[in-house]
Amino acid sequence: MTEANIAWTVPVELDLHCGLTRRFCNVYDALDFLEAEWPTRRGIAYQRAVLLCRNALRSPRASELARAAFIAAADEAGMPQCTDPSRLISFRPHRKAVA
Repeated sequence: MTEANIAWTVPVELDLHCGLTRRFCNVYDALDFLEAEWPTRRGIAYQRAVLLCRNALRSPRASELARAAFIAAADEAGMPQCTDPSRLISFRPHRKAVA
């Protein structure tokens, strides 16, 4: 299964505790963050989000359900959705202009 199969129709942008804003475009992004960088590893919404993201890796139809669970877990952890897109940090490299 490719990332394109589980991409969300609308990315999730969260205001992280460190002050950065981060965009999550698919189940892979969300599950990686939940398992490797999540500030707390407890809570009903957190556990549900991990379970639904793992299920969505096997069934792309569950992708949007996993997205909703990820947003609920973020709310539970005190990471609201971003309201100011200009604060968004991109981790993708920029191409240099060719002269």
